Order: sequence, then structure tokens, then C-alpha cells
Amino acid sequence: MINKIVKLLKENSEVTAYKVIENKSESVELFYVTDKLETNRVTDIKSYSVTVYHDFESFRGSSSFEVSLSHSDEEIVSAISKAVTRSKFAKNKFYELPKASDEALTEIPAPILNYSFKEVACKVADAIFKANVYKQGWINSCEIFVTKSQTTIVNSNGVDLTSTQANLYVEIIPTWAGEKEEVELYEILHTSSINYDEITQKIDEVMLNAKARAEAVQLPKELTNCNVIFQGGETAQFFNFFKSQLDYYNVYMHMNLFNVGDSVNDTTDADPIDITLKPYVEGAASAMSFDNDGCVLTPCHIIENSVCKQKHGNFGYGYYLKEEHPTGTYSNMEVKAGSQSIEEMKKEPHILCVYFSGLQVDGYSGYYGGEVRLGFYFDGEKYTPVTGFSIAGNLHQDKNHFRYSKELQTVRGYRGPKYLLAKNVKII
Repeated sequence: MINKIVKLLKENSEVTAYKVIENKSESVELFYVTDKLETNRVTDIKSYSVTVYHDFESFRGSSSFEVSLSHSDEEIVSAISKAVTRSKFAKNKFYELPKASDEALTEIPAPILNYSFKEVACKVADAIFKANVYKQGWINSCEIFVTKSQTTIVNSNGVDLTSTQANLYVEIIPTWAGEKEEVELYEILHTSSINYDEITQKIDEVMLNAKARAEAVQLPKELTNCNVIFQGGETAQFFNFFKSQLDYYNVYMHMNLFNVGDSVNDTTDADPIDITLKPYVEGAASAMSFDNDGCVLTPCHIIENSVCKQKHGNFGYGYYLKEEHPTGTYSNMEVKAGSQSIEEMKKEPHILCVYFSGLQVDGYSGYYGGEVRLGFYFDGEKYTPVTGFSIAGNLHQDKNHFRYSKELQTVRGYRGPKYLLAKNVKII
């Protein structure tokens, strides 16, 4: 199909350049209501995304469309013609496309491919329901997806690349019937590694969090500031703030706060920040040896010991910034461990935030904050589950006092400290 699409693109004289992406996916999917399997499904999908580029005056316009296996030659020819027409209204400054490279592709580990997908899905279900042992709590619903994905990209500059990955995706809603109310939580597991014992342990933790949410109380009214420990995906959001400052797009649009050579924080009372962008990190749910423009990805050390070392990002914006070798766009980053263990972080009174309704981190003002659905308040003697409050801070000040944990985690495309300690955060 790719060859046919490319042939039809070349027959249109107004197509200056092109890019075709083929996505293949195979999956086994299980859908549970409580502990009963309601639906099971096997999928085998193939789709194509086509981008047409048209040069005019000093501009390069582009437009994209989707192609399915059912499309006839006439339908594809018509879609190409319409895309060319649309591209004439997109007056982007000219930029080059990636060219074919001799650089070796990073191998993406895919341990799931060593097993039957049906076997993996069933064992994951067993591991999940092994933790479904509480009288007042139960798994309300659960969805399990075991998926293999293969992406191929070709363009008019000779790029022809293929990458394969496989991952596990689980959505689970635990429910707990408390004395005052019945509460639900929502949890996602997304990983390329398989460890059934760890899955059981994680689900048990989620069930007990649902219990804690049902028992949670309000914070003491006099508590207006407190140390806060972030965990999970929220920790990753803070490091994404620093990553975004060196993105080609933000640099080109003059929206960045740091440049190469700048220090991102004062390490007198804070851990240094060290970030490397990678095609793959251990356990990453989404990994690619190249990006959606066909740019081959290699490890890119953007911040070392809190000093900005390298910009990164989309090939086109790298071209605008006259980068000799634009890095491409990464979905994975690795951050070095911090100086404190979680036990050290917990010595002073603090709030361990477990569930947010949505933590917000502004990439320019540095404001961060959000409503905490479930936290654990340590008053110096004991822990109490708490809810119904928000936290607020500013990265520009607080980054100079952040501490990161020695313990590491992988959350989707982030591998780095599992916990982040922010001191004297405002409680609302």
C-alpha cells in the first residue's frame, strides 16, 4: 500500500515533497465488569497517514489526510489533490525534511512479544483480581489491552524506517464502600515490561488508596503551609517543565526561560537536575527509534548537573534555528536519582499527595498547583488520610529547594526519581 500511495504522490506535479506513515497494530483486549469478563476482542488494524508538501514563493505549505485499505486509487488521487489545495493556504517559512541516514536505529526491547498475547492478558487479569480480596472494596471495572505496534515512515528525501514495540495498558476503577460514602478511584498502568507480582502489589495499593479516600478527612484549618511530597506522574511534570525550556519551538517563539549554558536551579539547597532524552527508557510504554518526521533518535543529554547543554525538538524548528543536526522529537526522558530516600523525606511533617484532580504546571509563569483528591498528612507522629484541599507554589522559587528521591520509577515515557519533596508549599 505504501508503494501505491508514493506512486500516486509522484504523479501529481504540484506535490513538492511527501511523508507517508504506516501504522500496524495487533491486540488482545479484555473488558471486565466487577470480576466477570463481559467482552474479549482481538484486533488487527492497519492505517496510513499522508502529508503533502507544496512549495510556493518562499513558503512551504503542508496538509495531511488519512488513507485506509479500502480506498481506491481514484479516492487517493482525489485526496492528494485536495491536500495540495489546502497546503497553498498554509504559508509556513520553508523548512527541509529529514534525509536518509546511515545511523543505526536503537533497538526497542519488547519482552511481551516472547509470549502469546492471550496468555499475557489472562495472566494480567489473574494478577489484578488476586488483589480483589476486600469485603468493603471491589474492582468495579477493568480493561486490559496487550498491543503490538509497528510504524513505518517513508518520505521524499529517502527516509525508509520501521520500528516495532509492544506494551500493556490497563484501566481500573476500584470502589470502596465507606461509612459515609462510596468512592471510586481511577488508575492507569501503562508499561512495556511484564511483572505479574508487581501488578498485584500495585492493584492492592490502589485498593487501599480507595479505602483511605473513603476515610479521608479535612486538613487542620490552621495548616497554611507544609512540606509536600509528589509522586508518580506528577513528579514527571516538574521535569517536563525544564525539558520544555530547551525545546526548539519554545526557543524559536522566544518562550523559553533558559538557554544553553544557563543553570536551571541553585543547588545550594536543592538537588541538581540531570536529564537525558532517549528513544527508550526501561519499561517505557511508548518508545520509538525515530520520530514522526523520520528523524533517527539517539540519546540527547540536555541538562547536566543543572546546566543546560543542548536544545532539542521538531526537525522543522531545528532547521529554522540553523541547527546542524536537529535532534527530532522525543517521548522518553531519563532523570538521574536524587540525594534522599523516601524515608528521609518523611522525617518532618508533610503531605504525601497520592491523587490529584489535575496538577497544573505552567511552562512560563512557573505556577504549579491543583486540587488533591487524596493525600496522607504526617503531623510528626501519625499519618491521616486527607482530602478536599489544594496546593499552590511557584517553580521559579521552589526549584531551589526541591529534593528528589533515590528511588526510581517509570511512568509512561519518564524514568527518574519516584518522589519529589517541595518545602513549605502553600495550602489552600
